Amino acid sequence: MAALAGVVLASRMTSGQPMSSQGFELEVISACVLGGVSLTGGVGTMSFVIAGVLIMGTVQNVMNLLNVPPFYQYVARGLILLAAVLFDRLKQALK
Repeated sequence: MAALAGVVLASRMTSGQPMSSQGFELEVISACVLGGVSLTGGVGTMSFVIAGVLIMGTVQNVMNLLNVPPFYQYVARGLILLAAVLFDRLKQALK
């Protein structure tokens, strides 16, 4: 999956820049946790991760269309990540 993501990113950038995805860490972790991947490891499915990516992409696109400043976009994505982590911890505690 990482190789496929690298090929897609290189085709979008029309070159192979090693620093082109700098700063995507928060987005990737948020999408995975939102998709149901446990931070304690080993639990999650690819279809739910794709759903998490689509949700985060939609949220980011809507905020860009509404001209939300970049600082508040980071705050909103951080709050989504926080809510997803709290939900994951609650789910783990109930098991």
